[in-house]
Amino acid sequence: MLSNKNSYNKLLFILIDASAGNFRQYQITFWAQLVLGLLYSFDYFDFALAGIVLGLLMPSLWIILTYRFILDKSKEKLKLPFPLWMQKNPGNFLVIVIDILFLMIIWAIILSGLYNPTWIKILFTVVFPILTLSMLRNMVIFPFQNDEDDSDKIDKNKTENNSNLE
Repeated sequence: MLSNKNSYNKLLFILIDASAGNFRQYQITFWAQLVLGLLYSFDYFDFALAGIVLGLLMPSLWIILTYRFILDKSKEKLKLPFPLWMQKNPGNFLVIVIDILFLMIIWAIILSGLYNPTWIKILFTVVFPILTLSMLRNMVIFPFQNDEDDSDKIDKNKTENNSNLE
């Protein structure tokens, strides 16, 4: 069981590194998503599979990687800028499922032809995917602090204040 978890974490970090692990990978992914998303949005290639890949699969992958990265970092006792319920399961899993279901509904509407103006395509093949990719990149480079570091500082300040009062 432990080896499965380690292989899952290894796969998670391989995918994170491939998408946004360093600035070069992030730039390649960013520009590819921007250019291909714009080309698809303005109907330079009107292929439904391209819309699914650019607007559903890639953002879904980055959503999963981002929130699983948060879950993994919360296990390291790091101070994260997210609510506690999002740093644990089932909250973490629930956020992933809700985000992906939202994307699936939007893409079902776009691909069915009910509502597919260019600005909606741009929003869901360029803006939202780049937003999720950038959030992942920021999580990778963000210098997290340990929760224990803050408690040590508080204890040290209390001790200093008590000695100053005496």
